[in-house]
Amino acid sequence: MTSTESALPPPSGAPYAPSSDALLSVRGLVKEFPQRGGLPGRPLPPVQAVSGIDFDVPAGKTHGLVGESGCGKSTVARTVLRLEKPTAGAAMFEGADLFGMDRTALRDARRNIQIVFQDPFASLNPRMTVQTIIEEPLVIHGVSSGDEREARVADLLRRVGLSPEHANRYPHQFSGGQRQRVGIARALALEPRLIIADEPVSALDVSIQAQVVNLLRDIQDESGVGYLFIAHDLAIVRNISDLVSVMYLGKIVETGTRDEIFDHASHPYTKALLSAVPEPNPVTERVRQRIVLEGDVPSPADPPSGCRFRTRCWKAQEQCIHEVPALIDRGAGHPVACHFPE
Repeated sequence: MTSTESALPPPSGAPYAPSSDALLSVRGLVKEFPQRGGLPGRPLPPVQAVSGIDFDVPAGKTHGLVGESGCGKSTVARTVLRLEKPTAGAAMFEGADLFGMDRTALRDARRNIQIVFQDPFASLNPRMTVQTIIEEPLVIHGVSSGDEREARVADLLRRVGLSPEHANRYPHQFSGGQRQRVGIARALALEPRLIIADEPVSALDVSIQAQVVNLLRDIQDESGVGYLFIAHDLAIVRNISDLVSVMYLGKIVETGTRDEIFDHASHPYTKALLSAVPEPNPVTERVRQRIVLEGDVPSPADPPSGCRFRTRCWKAQEQCIHEVPALIDRGAGHPVACHFPE
């Protein structure tokens, strides 16, 4: 059984269970942010950024997390890394509980978990040279020294398509795509087992996006690193992901393999997202009917009862108001959180 197959959902009607060999397993993750203000004795409700989600990242595979801006994707990334304190839930990395680790254990675990941020300019210190930026993780964790460290930085620059001569330059002397390559080189410095890529190409030009995505795929083929790839661009997610989870207002509404999600989507929200993806060849390809969602995304501080998508769903019924749909296989072959899936 392959890593991807072992991460597939269980038979119809069963709850979404953890994979036995997942590199990262997240269960019941909740993250709420308190709000200031309100009247005396009547505090404002917390913002429910992430509301009890489950997913796995198999070793050597890519799990794409996709959804609209503000649905909680980046909060998931930051909470898994404990850059934000989780409200509830568990995150197991190679069998170890990330949320239960003390500072020393967490520091050791972070050698194997790295992140590539969305904005390559904001995530790089403008006062540091590329040499210093890339070798900083090596210094912090006491890996190599002197000439060996300098040689390692040069090798990392070559690996991401840059020249060792770039080591003495500063971030502002690079293009956006080059800066993101520097960020990827820094993430690779400690040879991690898992990289969380938080919208790594959304700030780049389309042609540069393809280059960075191809670079990430090549690195995965070479090293066997696993990716949690966060994006809102479905075309890119389809290109790089083995598994895909679709988020809406802090919850995962559908999850499965890439082909299951893109070829056999069942949730109305997933169908609406896919309908907005341009056809590669509209002349010869089947013309997809565009689904336009009405209304605004509800506030995560006051989400709708029952199904959170019901206020914008054309299939909503009375049951959707009172009952939260479980993320289970309802006959489509993969889990979907909808009482009346397609």
